[in-house]
Amino acid sequence: MKQRKTQTPEFWQEQFQINPNDVEVISNQIIDESRIFSLDEIAFSIAQQTCEDEERRMIELQDGRLYQPKEHYEVDEKVFFPQLDFAVGTVNQVRGGNHPNYDQFSVIGVTFKTGGRTREFVADFDYDHNLNSHHEGLADIQGFLTPEEVYQTYQTTIQNKVKATFDNHEDFIGFQDRYFLKDLLPEFQEGLFNIADAAIDIHSKPLTIDTLVAEIGLLDDGQATDINRFMINCQLAADARFTDVGPTGQVLWYLTRLQPDNLGVTPPWLASDSAEDYDVSILDEELQEILADIDDELVHPDDMPTVDEDVKEVTIGLVYPHWRAGSLPVTTKTRSFFPQSSYNPVLVEFIDGRSGDSFSGWVVQQENYVLGLEEWYKKYSLPVGTFITLKKSTDDPTKIVIDYQPVRSQRDWVRQTTISNNKLRFKMNTGAIGCKYDELMMIGLDNSSKVDALWNKAQERNLSVYDALCDMILELSKLSPQSTVHIKTLYTAVNILRRASPGLIFQELVNNPEFVGMKHGYWSYGSSDKK
Repeated sequence: MKQRKTQTPEFWQEQFQINPNDVEVISNQIIDESRIFSLDEIAFSIAQQTCEDEERRMIELQDGRLYQPKEHYEVDEKVFFPQLDFAVGTVNQVRGGNHPNYDQFSVIGVTFKTGGRTREFVADFDYDHNLNSHHEGLADIQGFLTPEEVYQTYQTTIQNKVKATFDNHEDFIGFQDRYFLKDLLPEFQEGLFNIADAAIDIHSKPLTIDTLVAEIGLLDDGQATDINRFMINCQLAADARFTDVGPTGQVLWYLTRLQPDNLGVTPPWLASDSAEDYDVSILDEELQEILADIDDELVHPDDMPTVDEDVKEVTIGLVYPHWRAGSLPVTTKTRSFFPQSSYNPVLVEFIDGRSGDSFSGWVVQQENYVLGLEEWYKKYSLPVGTFITLKKSTDDPTKIVIDYQPVRSQRDWVRQTTISNNKLRFKMNTGAIGCKYDELMMIGLDNSSKVDALWNKAQERNLSVYDALCDMILELSKLSPQSTVHIKTLYTAVNILRRASPGLIFQELVNNPEFVGMKHGYWSYGSSDKK
């Protein structure tokens, strides 16, 4: 037997392409059914067709027809039997069959090439039989994967290729991995954009697609049809004035001018280089425990504790990158608290646990952060390391209660930055802190504009994690009688100068002998003469 290409990953990953016939088949299906098709439906249909085409070609390569009891056969016709190790025989007689439980059927006598033996088989037998199954074919008989199993195995690869074709095909129009034929869409007048804009503006909030269909006046017998929804979604998605801010499964249209200006660009304090990864296996148990305790989205999900989706409240420590960006990380601990979408930032409503006031936040799933908290941090003078509490709203998943743990204001000794000779230095000062915080993470900023200037210079000279660590451990160790610095403090200090994941910082400490590990997460610099 010839090898099945569709059973190999090489075919789907390297050879499989969408051809014009595939596109035509999908076009005809859309026309026949007059409905929107999902990417999953299209991809499976094409994968199934590809497998069945190969099946037909395999059968054609055999010396005869595939035997199935329901089929009719003539004398001298060649038939092959996959169940008999693909033995090939010739029909030498056809006679009527007789059985009290069945009506008319036939019996064929088949003489096989090998050995010349003749055997009889039922034919014209259109009753339940495992060999008469519509889905039964060579692939099933040979123990190969069925089209359904093939699709499940290579689903991502197949969908990516299908999506690339249909997203760029002139006959199709798509929205959020759903597709239709352009020529079948109802006409959309230019003036309807203005109506949609005014409707959203008047309501001062995002509107559902059904609300917009009604506002625009495109209801059909008082109802919003799937095709009208799809048409409006496609038109608004193509217009820069509008933006979808809904979570997965819900389209909510908003005005682009009402979004934050920086929403489309990752804040520099959060941007990371994916090449700067780390190997958790080189970290000992203590370091892995500390790593899991840092609420940074750059920590691998497998290295963080998992929080059950039913949990209603969670507390995290505010790390420097998010304090500076006015954001929160989306991690295994916080993910269930924020509605997500792989298509667009999602608008959420934060409810201030102190005052009850609400304000907007924006969940950016692709980058794993939530924007919109800068003013809230400033309002309560929350420092780096503040313990932030998130609570789920009981009535609306897009509403999240955010709070901190207040304490009677007291003056504590805290690390604080200072700038000297264009370098970051540290000193101990007393400061009034009105909340509970992780003192190992806490570093106060003396002058944020000057610190930002140092950040910019560090980016210009492409400051490495190693060099940043050397500078920070030497400076911070001056504040300790033991000349040691906790690894959490080093993580904060390095991120003041450049974005780096805690795992990468830990790895640099472990891999370089001049950094000496002490107990309980403290480190010292063992070769200060090198600096």
